[in-house]
Formats: sequence, structure tokens, C-alpha cells
Amino acid sequence: MLIKTKGIVIRAIKYGDSSAICNIYTKDIGMVGFHLPGVYGNKGKIKLSFLQVFNLVEINFNYNKNKNLQRISDITCLKFPVIQTYHQQAFLSVCSEILQMSIKEQEINEGLFNYIEQNILPAFEHPIHFWQLPYTMLNVLFYYGCAPNVNGYEEGDLLDMQEGVFSKSLLSLKHTADSNSSKLIYRLLNNQTNDLDHHFKHRHQVIEDLILYFRLHVNPHFELKSREVWHEMLAEN
Repeated sequence: MLIKTKGIVIRAIKYGDSSAICNIYTKDIGMVGFHLPGVYGNKGKIKLSFLQVFNLVEINFNYNKNKNLQRISDITCLKFPVIQTYHQQAFLSVCSEILQMSIKEQEINEGLFNYIEQNILPAFEHPIHFWQLPYTMLNVLFYYGCAPNVNGYEEGDLLDMQEGVFSKSLLSLKHTADSNSSKLIYRLLNNQTNDLDHHFKHRHQVIEDLILYFRLHVNPHFELKSREVWHEMLAEN
């Protein structure tokens, strides 16, 4: 089946002497793996520059659902992130890992694709906000349909991360965010990022809680191996 679709490059790694394996999140098929021969040897028709993480591309390929890796017949780069600072590079690396750990093969989610295209990609063009990472994590959860439910929230409520709801007197439960982290997550869910403090410890705890939330609702093996990158990014502010 011949497919023409927009896609976002999530990961590209060298395979053998000159080939590449690339994961592209497509609008119409979901996450698709591609084998691209000759990319590193300058002998293939696809340029390595097209495979940079978070490039927005348009691709043509013959889709065979019985194959793990597809072959691209044509690719055009529509937009690429302009990375000028260490903070932007750190944010790009962590976002890439979040999506790798979250998006399942051939799982179509047009809302999530549109969010990445319309919100995450433009974010690389601006200074990274102190709370950008946990805010992005919550938005990914929202487009997966499993973000915490803020309906009925009252001051002092705690987040039950297993059930995804805010309630009172939950400290005895195994997976409960403390009062401060719960309040910050609630405010992030209501787009109150500009009013949040710069306190590193608070941001770090919120991100730790959200990693657990991802494990409970999205992927039981969810982790951020690039932890040192975002740790340094947050610690500087």
C-alpha cells in the first residue's frame, strides 16, 4: 500500500557501516520504523540531514504491515528545529525520549501528532521555560487520554496517581503525590506555568511523580535515561 504522509523524526541510529534505522511518528500510520541504506556513506538518495530528531518531513513509502522495517521511496524536509542553546538541546533530547517510551508501534493518535507539530516543535524556537518539561509531559498524557482529572479539585487535595484523580486524605495510598507536588501538577494542568516559582527541588519532585504516573498509565518500563541532561538543565535555574 502506497502511503504519503507527514511525519516527525523521533530517533535515527547508525546501522552497519553506512545505513540507518529511523523511527518516524507519522500522522496516518503512527510510529513506523525505516531501514535507510547508504545514508552514512553518501551513496543513498536520502540525506542524513533529513533524519535529525524532530524534523518535520513528508514521506512516501510502500507500507507492508508484515515487515518491521519499511523503505522510504521519497522524503522532503518541511521544517527542522533550530537549536541554539544548551537548554534547547536538552529539552529536545528529553522530549525525544518521552515520545520513544510512550508511542506504540502503528498506534494512530492524530491529536498527539498535532500537539507535537503545533506546540513542541515551535517551542524549540524560543527560550525554554523553567516548567516546560513537566508541562509537556502532562500534555502528552492528555493526548493519550490519561492525564489526571482536575474536576472537583479543592485546595489541599492530593493526586492519587493510580486512579488519576485529586482527593483528600490519600497519604496512606502507595502512589500518592504530596500536597505541594499535587498542587503544582494541578496548576500545570490549568496552564498556570508563568506563575510557578523557579525552585529546582519542586520541579524535580513533580517530574519524578510524573515518571511514576507514566509507568502506571502509559508504559510500565518508562524511564528517562537522559536524566543527567534534564537534571543539569533544571539545576541551573
